[in-house]
Amino acid sequence: MLLFRSMRDFSTVYELPNVPAVYAFYSGDRGPKYVAYVGIAGKLKQRIVQHVIRRDSSVATGTSAVNLNPDQISSLSWWEHPEFDKTEKLKAAEIVAFEILNPALRSRAGADKAGMKILADKNVRLELENLFRGKPTGSIAFLSLADAIDKIGQLEHRLNELEAVVEQLRCVKD
Repeated sequence: MLLFRSMRDFSTVYELPNVPAVYAFYSGDRGPKYVAYVGIAGKLKQRIVQHVIRRDSSVATGTSAVNLNPDQISSLSWWEHPEFDKTEKLKAAEIVAFEILNPALRSRAGADKAGMKILADKNVRLELENLFRGKPTGSIAFLSLADAIDKIGQLEHRLNELEAVVEQLRCVKD
């Protein structure tokens, strides 16, 4: 029996682990969420930074006919597996993730012969199907612009309160 880490939530992209994983970006703030994109990464944090911070991945730069708008991503989930360090297993998992998660946009990798060969084993296919039907290894929610502006306003308010307290302490000291 394979053991997986329990679900973890992260607050920033820079906290993400740099592990092999299959990941899914979700879109939809106010209404129902949908899977916008599914991809694979040899190093998860590095790949997600490329998509949402640097925005220089091929799917985020607008160089293809259909692309991912990082500003519309509301969250990220990913799945780890002890054998994802094997490229063939990771590619096989991506194929199954496409089937189970049905993303609006898929990475360009698509089905490759090595991945398809691995999926010919019914036990492997079932294992991967169960992986993607279960809880992801981790997730992160991204702030919308409105959420970020609201948080900045809250921080400014707290800063003003702290500055007032510091000023009162200075007056008491003098």
